[in-house]
Amino acid sequence: MAKKSMDCKEFNKLIPSFIEDTLEGKEAVRFLDHMNDCEECREEVHIQYLVREGLARLEDGTNFNLSGELNNKVDEYRRDLKHRKQALIVLYIFEGIAVIGAAFIIALVFILKG
Repeated sequence: MAKKSMDCKEFNKLIPSFIEDTLEGKEAVRFLDHMNDCEECREEVHIQYLVREGLARLEDGTNFNLSGELNNKVDEYRRDLKHRKQALIVLYIFEGIAVIGAAFIIALVFILKG
């Protein structure tokens, strides 16, 4: 089944969740895909991230490279989503093995009783 693409309005509503690291699952995948494809939304993420994090850092008086940090954040989201997908695949494989094992045991019981 094809994943439903995200429009700019939905994307903009999710920017705060992305910045706060609370965006997860399919929504995060769709968000990152849209950000990859839409220059305007990518710029909006940069603006909101720079404003939010920049103001906090100015108050702290620490040095920062917010553009680099945002790029790292996007990369980290992508890696995390990839690892979660791989973990699900492994889980499905083990689940399949368990089902096959259970079917084998049930068949063996019927054969031995028969």
